Amino acid sequence: MRGVTHTLLGAAVALPIAVSRDPAVAAGCIWFGMVGGGLPDWLDLRSDFKTSLRLRHRGASHSIFALAIFVGLFYAGLSTLRQAEFRVGDVSIAPADATIWAWTVSIALGVTSHLLSDACTISGVRPLLPLADARFWLLPKALRGRSDGYLDTVFRALAITALAFGVVVLAVRLAPL
Repeated sequence: MRGVTHTLLGAAVALPIAVSRDPAVAAGCIWFGMVGGGLPDWLDLRSDFKTSLRLRHRGASHSIFALAIFVGLFYAGLSTLRQAEFRVGDVSIAPADATIWAWTVSIALGVTSHLLSDACTISGVRPLLPLADARFWLLPKALRGRSDGYLDTVFRALAITALAFGVVVLAVRLAPL
């Protein structure tokens, strides 16, 4: 899938977490879902670590181990911020435990959407790297497509539809009675 599609999918899969939250936390859920959606490609295509760590596209950054590391580091960072009770003036910006949970799940869902959508392509993914080089596909061979082919269009349309539905749900939920 293309980067825009991964980002839209990340936002769409974070939407179920976002719709039940207050607007600021919901915006964070959508944002972190988008970040998670793009994170695996960002790390292995645009990272300064690419050469030194010998990262290849759909390499180790597209594994379940990388997913666990991303989510663990993200959770640890938010938890540290919570414990430090960081303040700007009189305002605490330490996230509540429920916010940490919502944002962590959102980024995890975003990364997962990236891995699953790439598993629908001809190349598939190798989810067990660096332990095993076995490839995984989510679709049968006849339905797999190129990352810039028909599947990109289908996934992008599904993500935009889900996001439009979510905006309506949020607007109805937040509208004054």
